[in-house]
Amino acid sequence: MTEPERALLDRAEALLVKRCMDAHGLPYWTVAPLSAEESRGLGYVLDDVAWAREHGYGSRLQHKELAAKRADPNLRHRNELTGQRLTEYTDALFGGPDTPTLSARVPGGGTISSSVGGCYGEASQELYGDRATWFRVDKTVANLTSLYGAELRRDPRFTGAVTAWARCMGRAGHPYPDPPAAHSAAAKAGLRDTGPTVDAEVERRTFTAEVRLAVAEATCAEETGLGRTGRALETEYRDGLDGAYLDAIADHRRIERRALDRARDIAGARP
Repeated sequence: MTEPERALLDRAEALLVKRCMDAHGLPYWTVAPLSAEESRGLGYVLDDVAWAREHGYGSRLQHKELAAKRADPNLRHRNELTGQRLTEYTDALFGGPDTPTLSARVPGGGTISSSVGGCYGEASQELYGDRATWFRVDKTVANLTSLYGAELRRDPRFTGAVTAWARCMGRAGHPYPDPPAAHSAAAKAGLRDTGPTVDAEVERRTFTAEVRLAVAEATCAEETGLGRTGRALETEYRDGLDGAYLDAIADHRRIERRALDRARDIAGARP
């Protein structure tokens, strides 16, 4: 599923929450999220040179997102409520003490539980169908890496691509053994901790250094094919899982695609 499709699902869910809160006679605002380009994550390695040249590692985007969360009218409204009014509002939004708990055992061991109900729960149910089924397959698929992650990282095709990437970075003056080391160094140097509270000139210099390192990482990832190799191996290892997990992946895709059709109707996004 593409980032624009995920953004559409989020928008449809927010519209459903608002519709439900309106039925309760309570205010709720739908807030425009970051664009698909702005909200993308780095993953194991950044391999989009154009994105790196514009956003570096995304520090400015992170601060934009934090500022938007602080200005969220829904959060501001809840913070203004007290006593019974606050209880009524949060119960309508998230569900009260009688909200049933959903639990799912995840690959590799352990259990994840959630008791979100109220309008959030109703919106999820309307968009994805049976909440218990969606919760189970979503948490299963989100945690599949624990089954093969260590083996993938030892795969000679992967380690070879990482070694080639590290040689490329060394030639560019950035001697890091792998992308996480580069990300860690950037964080320690404050290259991903800039924002409006920092002196403007300091922020400019810091962001320039962030972009320089991010572009080097992405250029080397593109030249060595590290990102492509990792994604291909991810698909290969997932396809090699046993039937129960393959069924969960298939169910996840089916439910998401059906939800996407509903989201287009809800958000008025059909062509």
